[in-house]
Amino acid sequence: MNASNLIPAGQCAQNLGVKMVLYGGPGAGKTPLINTAPSPVFLAIEPGLLSMRGSTVPTYKAYEHKDGVAEGVKEFFAWFHSSSEVNKYATLAVDSISEMAEAILRAKMKKFTNKLQCYGEMSFDVMDILTKLYYTRNKNVVLIAKQHEDPETRRKRPSFPGQDLHTKVPHFFDEILHYAKLPAGTIPGVMHEVKAIRTRETFDIMARDRSGRLDEFEEPNLSTIFQKCMS
Repeated sequence: MNASNLIPAGQCAQNLGVKMVLYGGPGAGKTPLINTAPSPVFLAIEPGLLSMRGSTVPTYKAYEHKDGVAEGVKEFFAWFHSSSEVNKYATLAVDSISEMAEAILRAKMKKFTNKLQCYGEMSFDVMDILTKLYYTRNKNVVLIAKQHEDPETRRKRPSFPGQDLHTKVPHFFDEILHYAKLPAGTIPGVMHEVKAIRTRETFDIMARDRSGRLDEFEEPNLSTIFQKCMS
């Protein structure tokens, strides 16, 4: 190694793209946001795609794999990380990462009798997938997640089976964004109900923007958000 191996830190970020977890409650309209991403390819884990009717986004339906969702996921990522066909896509969207983890857990439950082992194996497999995605160059990644709400504190965060991923995934990704319909007056100057993406932590919502470029509330347009993060 010598000084010629050094590059500006900002260039490292540009090479990796935006890596995001986007979550919200059921019916919030998370899935159609994929249509607003630049040149997306879509890994569909769940069959409920009525909200994407009319969409032309190229989609792989993991839930139709003959050996189950977990094998469909494995087949998709084998293609994604090895095929030159992927070069034409700027964004990978996965819906949902929560269901993907649950499908991998179900597959482990069929293989092992020890419940703790199943959760440990599932966590390892999911983090292996996410680590490879995080370091994929020149690709934006949008991982759509279900929403968990703590029954005591009412705090909302992305939902995963077990305990391990609840800590590991949010700390790993740069953007943890919450999508919801907001009451009138939540956004200063907006006196009507509106859907928006929240980028900053509150007492009852997990959110984070490591880019420091996003407003507290952003319009639901992924292309715009990516541009602002990378500017």
